[in-house]
Amino acid sequence: MPNAYIFNEHLDVDDRSALENIVRSAGFAPKNGAHANVSSLDLANDVGVVGLPVAPEDEAVVNARMQAFAGAGIRVVCIWLHGEKGGTGGVPEGVGKYGTTVDIDSPDLTGVLKGEVDVWEEPGGAPSPSRITKRNQC
Repeated sequence: MPNAYIFNEHLDVDDRSALENIVRSAGFAPKNGAHANVSSLDLANDVGVVGLPVAPEDEAVVNARMQAFAGAGIRVVCIWLHGEKGGTGGVPEGVGKYGTTVDIDSPDLTGVLKGEVDVWEEPGGAPSPSRITKRNQC
């Protein structure tokens, strides 16, 4: 079973549970945090997952993890759990640069996680302009 590495350290219990259930239902084993050596991961099947918005104290770490995964050729999926609630979360600069974005209620969510579909969505599911995500190919 491929792994889904959830990058956020400071997700609340409900958001973490929601992400873990989403990746399990898509056929992934949820793993909290990033693997220390990305070169030892299954490049074709493992995925990095970010819950959006990100707690301010997680932005730099999440950005670095997204960059490391994308640089190794591993897919990164950023899932809009909900829009910003009271300004308590943000969007790391690497979102859109290193990972695709999809809404939690999107009918394409499972396909995006599996790498079968490539969508770019705003919170609430509105389409976002498509971006080119550069990944190294081995």
